[in-house]
Amino acid sequence: MPKEKNYHVRKFSTNRLILADYNNVAAAFYRVSGLIEIDITAALARMEEIKQKENYKVSMTAWVAKCLAQAVIENKHLNSYRKGRKIIVFDDVDISVVVEITTKSGKKVPFNHVIRKVETKSVKEITDEIRAVQQRKIDELEQLTRDNSTKYMWFYPLLPRFFRRFVIRRMLKNPFRLKKLIGTVGITSLGMFVKGQGGWAVPFADKTLNVALGGIREQAILRDGKAVEQKLLCVTFLVDHDIVDGAPAARFIARLSKLMTGAAYLKDLTEK
Repeated sequence: MPKEKNYHVRKFSTNRLILADYNNVAAAFYRVSGLIEIDITAALARMEEIKQKENYKVSMTAWVAKCLAQAVIENKHLNSYRKGRKIIVFDDVDISVVVEITTKSGKKVPFNHVIRKVETKSVKEITDEIRAVQQRKIDELEQLTRDNSTKYMWFYPLLPRFFRRFVIRRMLKNPFRLKKLIGTVGITSLGMFVKGQGGWAVPFADKTLNVALGGIREQAILRDGKAVEQKLLCVTFLVDHDIVDGAPAARFIARLSKLMTGAAYLKDLTEK
């Protein structure tokens, strides 16, 4: 290190070490990616109407999760994991979302929350569930752990790197453990941090289907001779091509796009 003290040192926490190991393993998985823009003009207008009339703010992530669950139910190969020479297809769509919450020390951290059986819940139920998670106060060690497993966290950095990553690799090959820990489908949303700009995010490929919500881009189009403003959500899809062929993946994306463009499930927030 240089003699001049023009820097500061931060601790590389156990949580960061776990994330580094997990990301290293997940980055090695091959996935086919697709980047599209979905017209959500009608959906945003309906959300604003609900906010003004009912004083209720619909979560964009919750609405997308509901539409996503319906499209997945209709294309169930996307709700699966590979186990050796078998494919385990699950009935319930469990969607993991990354929620920013505050630790007891006041630090904001990302927290992975799994919404169970999304296809059986309404947009309002999903929104309320996400809001409840956002209000939680946790110890920083609980960011990546559940139940009483925090008491073993001190031991993790002492393990050799090859062994830590071997354990994570084995975990990612167990469909039932994966479903329990991270669900069957993943949503990452960066749009809340990128206001008024387009742009795509590329998530890690730890599931058969990962979806990243980017920014919202505005454009003007001609409709019946008049200029009309459109609001386009930039969406990235990562799909495991070992499990899902191109045609079913394209049908899934088309169905999801149709649901979102039509502002599905926003006319009645209690619709399941």
